[in-house]
Amino acid sequence: MSEENSFMPKDGVSRRTLVKGAAWSLPVIAVAAATPLAAASTVTWNGAVTGVCDNDYDISVLEGIVGAGLVGTVESALALLGITAGATRGFNITATQGDIPAGTQYVLTDPNALLTLSGLEAVVSATVAGIATTAGGFILTLTNPIPQGSTVFINVYDALINVGALSSFTLTQTTADANGGDNTGSTGSLAAAAVNLGSLGIPLVSGSLAVQTCNLI
Repeated sequence: MSEENSFMPKDGVSRRTLVKGAAWSLPVIAVAAATPLAAASTVTWNGAVTGVCDNDYDISVLEGIVGAGLVGTVESALALLGITAGATRGFNITATQGDIPAGTQYVLTDPNALLTLSGLEAVVSATVAGIATTAGGFILTLTNPIPQGSTVFINVYDALINVGALSSFTLTQTTADANGGDNTGSTGSLAAAAVNLGSLGIPLVSGSLAVQTCNLI
């Protein structure tokens, strides 16, 4: 018995030592096997939010003041003053990497209280996002994914209750993605004023037009 217990192979490593080494190596194998599972949970999509601010007034509002027959003439006169038609205020949400999943949430701040829930619901399709009120603004929740490379526009100008007032809006994606550095965009007006159309010197033209100059923060 003593001879059998004292047997050592030529390489100097006993069977007992080999078994002991194998037992210690099992946890290492288990940890290594868990690594791919952890990697699989990494967020692989990214959404970018950018503010959109173009032009100064709504052409339909001008037409309502001066009539269809004079709207072109007045539009040209205003353009000479640097006041252009086709006002747009809003945000682009772009899927820059992978699809932005349904359920992704955004917070829209409206410090000047120029938006209403019903107004936003009228311009933001329910197939794009559900909207709820929150302190100082609104929460938008995507109802459908945004495919990679696609952009959804969130229109706030057409939802304004007063286009002649100073506006300031910020949209922030609150659902985590692969790059948190591009999840916020801001837009609004640098100045808001009423233009006296009678001062343009165009016969039969009078009234006041609300304008906003763009401000991308």
